[in-house]
Amino acid sequence: KPSLAENQDYLQMMIEELDDLNSIISIFLAVSRGVEHKKELGNLNEIIESISPLIQTIAREEEKIFLTDLQQIPDLFLNMKEIRHLILKMSRNSYQAMGRNGILTISTRCEENNIILEIEDQGPGIEPEVLEKLGTPFLTVKEMGKGLGLAVCYRIAKRHGASIEVNSGKEGTVFRIRFETLK
Repeated sequence: KPSLAENQDYLQMMIEELDDLNSIISIFLAVSRGVEHKKELGNLNEIIESISPLIQTIAREEEKIFLTDLQQIPDLFLNMKEIRHLILKMSRNSYQAMGRNGILTISTRCEENNIILEIEDQGPGIEPEVLEKLGTPFLTVKEMGKGLGLAVCYRIAKRHGASIEVNSGKEGTVFRIRFETLK
């Protein structure tokens, strides 16, 4: 409606936040019911490439820079929707942590019998007392945060047999998600 044109940005943001909440709630409900999400053979690089335009758009809107470094990696059994959610949520968190012109880099590589997905930002780092509790539901340092995003990401990684390692300092934070390769 023309009368709502001046609020278009706010309405779009509200819709995106509602979609995000709906996705989080759906994942929590599925986890609580013990529902096994269907996994299929897929490639992390293809997932990243499919959502890169969205991550790039968010970067431009927030005056940030988005880069990828995707090396050739083998396929894994993945729930594509969950992995997409994990990457998007971690990317949004990274953007929120960084100042203007901060760089977010998503990379993949093989390392021994693992596939590594790294999400690296140039934010101020995570305080040690928060770092040791990452992944705990309702833990947040954001003024309006819900504290569910990273908790859901940790659950998604666990369901995929992956681990999350975090290195953080004044130069930024690296989330390293380590998936075991097919043998």
